[in-house]
Amino acid sequence: MTATQVRLQEAPWTGTREVLSISGPLILGMLSYTIMEFVDKVMCSYLGTDALAAVGSAGIASFTLCTLFMGIASIVTTFVAQCYGREEYELCARYCWQGMYISILGIVFAIILWPLAPALFGSMGHNEVVTRYELEYFRVRVLGYFFVGATTALAGFFQSVSKPRIPMYAAIIANTTNILFNYVLIFGKFGFPRMEVAGAAAATVLSTVLQCIVMLWCFLHPHFDRSYQTRSSWAFDWKRLREMITIGMPAAISMFLDVANWWIFTSFIIGRFGAVQLAANTIAVSFMHIGFLPAVGLNHGVATIVGQWLGRRDIARAKARTYTAIRIAGVYMVIMGLTFALFGNILISVIFRAEMDVVRLGHKLLILAALFQAFDAVNIICVGALKGAGDTRWMMYITFIMSYLVFLPLALIFAFYFQWGAFGAWMGATIFIILLSGVLFRRFQGEGWRHINIFTHTSPESVSLAGSTEPGCAQE
Repeated sequence: MTATQVRLQEAPWTGTREVLSISGPLILGMLSYTIMEFVDKVMCSYLGTDALAAVGSAGIASFTLCTLFMGIASIVTTFVAQCYGREEYELCARYCWQGMYISILGIVFAIILWPLAPALFGSMGHNEVVTRYELEYFRVRVLGYFFVGATTALAGFFQSVSKPRIPMYAAIIANTTNILFNYVLIFGKFGFPRMEVAGAAAATVLSTVLQCIVMLWCFLHPHFDRSYQTRSSWAFDWKRLREMITIGMPAAISMFLDVANWWIFTSFIIGRFGAVQLAANTIAVSFMHIGFLPAVGLNHGVATIVGQWLGRRDIARAKARTYTAIRIAGVYMVIMGLTFALFGNILISVIFRAEMDVVRLGHKLLILAALFQAFDAVNIICVGALKGAGDTRWMMYITFIMSYLVFLPLALIFAFYFQWGAFGAWMGATIFIILLSGVLFRRFQGEGWRHINIFTHTSPESVSLAGSTEPGCAQE
C-alpha cells in the first residue's frame, strides 16, 4: 500500500487542526467584516425603507464591478501558496507586489464608472428616492477601489505564508473603526455633516484605507523583509505579472460573472417589485452573509492549503483537507440556516427598523435560504480548492453556464411567469445552488485540475506536480 493510499484512508475529520489554524483567523476576520456590513444596513434602516433598499442594491453593484480587477489581485493566494510550498520565498513577495500593481486598475475603473453611474442606476426601474440613494452610495464606494484591490493582494500574501492573523487583526481594526465612522457620518454626530447613505459608503472606504495601511506596514516590516525580501522585490516584473493575468483573468471573470449574476438578481429582478421587496431581500442577504462568510474564510484558507500541498506535490493531502473543510462549513451553515428559519421574524423585528411587510417577506426568504445552506457550503469550499489548484479557466466556463443559463432563467420564470416576486426569485436561487454543488464537487473529486502548472517561468525540477512538462500549461 502506497503512502498516497494511506493518506486517502485518513479519518473524516483528520486535518481539522490544520484547516482551522489557517482558516480560523480568516473566519474571525470575515465575521468582523460581516458585522461591519450588517451594522451598515441596520443603521441605514433608521433612514427608512428606501435607504435600506438602496444600500443593498448599490453595495452589490459596487462589489460586482470591482471584481474585474480584484479577482486578478486575489490570485496572489494561488501563486504565493505554491511558491511557499516549494520554498521559493523571495518569489512570494514579488507576486504580492505585482498584485498591488494590478490594483491600480481600480483607479481607472473609478474614473470610468463615475460619469456612467446615473445611467446605470436609472436603468433599474427603482423609485426616485431609491435611485438617488443608490447613486450617492455607489459614487463614494468607487473612490476606494484601489485600496480594495491592494488589501486583497496583501491579505492573500499573509494567508499563503501561514500568517493569517495579520489580515484578521487588520480587518478587526478596520471594522471597529467603520462602526464609529458610520455613526458619525450617517447621522452627523460630533459636528460632522449628516451624510446618510453617502456617510455609510464613506465609512466603508475610510476603513478599507486603514486596513490596507495596517497590512502594508506589516508587509514592509523588517521581520518579513528578512524572510521574503519584501522591500527589495518591489520592481515591476512583466513576466510574473503575465503569469498572474493568465491564471487570474479567468478567476476575475468567474468572480465577476458570479457576483454580477446576484446583482442582476437583486437590482434588476427583485428591484422591479418595489422598495418593500428590495428591502426584504437586503435584510435576508444580510443575515445570510452571517451564515456563509465564515465559510468564505474557510474558502480562502482552503485555497492556501491546497496551494501549499500542491507545491509539495501531495494531491491526496490537498483533497483530504478540502473534504474536512466541507464538513466544517456544512455543520456551521446548517446550524445558522435553521436558526434563521425558526427565529428569523423575531431577529428581523428586533434588529431592523422595518415595516411588517418587510419583516414577513424577509423571514420567508430566510426559510428558503435554510434549504440550501449545506449545498452552498460545498460550493464555497470547492471554489476555494479549485482556485488553489489554479483551475480558473474551467471555473470561468461553468460559472457562465450555471449562472446565466440556469440561475437567472429560473429566477425570471418563478418571479415573473408565476408572479411570485422576490419569493419566486429566491426559489430559483435555491434550485441553482443545489445543482451547482453537484457540478463543483464532481469537478474537484474527479481531479481534472491535477495537471495544471501555473508557472511559466520556473526551474525544471519544480515543474508540474503531476508530471506535466509543458511550460505555461495553465489548463489541461
